[in-house]
Amino acid sequence: MSDSSLSSGLPTPGANYSLKEEIRTYWSGRAATFDSQVGHAIKSDAELAAFQSLLRQSFGAEPREVLDLACGTGEITRALLSLGHNVTALDFSEEMLARARAKHGDRARILAGDAERLLDDDGTYDALVTRHLVWTLTDPEAAFAEWFRVLKPGGKLLVIDGDWINRSWLQQMLNRAATFLRERAGAAPHAADRDAFDSITKRFFFRDGLSFERLGTMLRQAGFARIEAADYAQVVRAQQRNAALHDALRLASSTRFAVLATKG
Repeated sequence: MSDSSLSSGLPTPGANYSLKEEIRTYWSGRAATFDSQVGHAIKSDAELAAFQSLLRQSFGAEPREVLDLACGTGEITRALLSLGHNVTALDFSEEMLARARAKHGDRARILAGDAERLLDDDGTYDALVTRHLVWTLTDPEAAFAEWFRVLKPGGKLLVIDGDWINRSWLQQMLNRAATFLRERAGAAPHAADRDAFDSITKRFFFRDGLSFERLGTMLRQAGFARIEAADYAQVVRAQQRNAALHDALRLASSTRFAVLATKG
């Protein structure tokens, strides 16, 4: 990556391609153990109910045509299907998709693809949801334009994400305590290949951290309206109730949020 691309915050096209392939390789390598990590698989009825509540509050009670972007092993797809939505689930890791297909069979349309370069027609979906994708985007402006394009007028976008880079002093203490307790318990580290993780995160567009405010500004620039906070705290509370102490602390050690936006 050139110095100019670093200073502008916009990776060059060549760097984008290389980085995307590294991201794909990293997450593909995580696929086999992905569901074992806290905050990934839906691990209790209470957590599923919290996701159902979040999705109903965001998209309404009626079945919709919904795109689950960066679906991973298909856990958000699971929550969407439980509410009767017609789901298209997309990811660019075949290893992740294999697990999503094993869970859901033909109950969802599960496809390989790039979240920044969608192949759908304009106005295909009533709603779009993505979890823990935005902070990894190489070209968020292109992605948000695509997401706006494939939504119908009045369509809803729900982004579930967080700031995984910056921590307050209290969050730093919680993270250290979580790491200490996890090691004492003999639990597997969250990032199996720490060097690869550190390498790719240093080259993300949001390498300095993602915030609700910054995301809201960029979504408005992409044409979205009515940017508002969605109640993701209900999900985190349900996750913590079912988690080991070290995982419950880890869930509190980062700023997590959900943004709901409307295509005007």
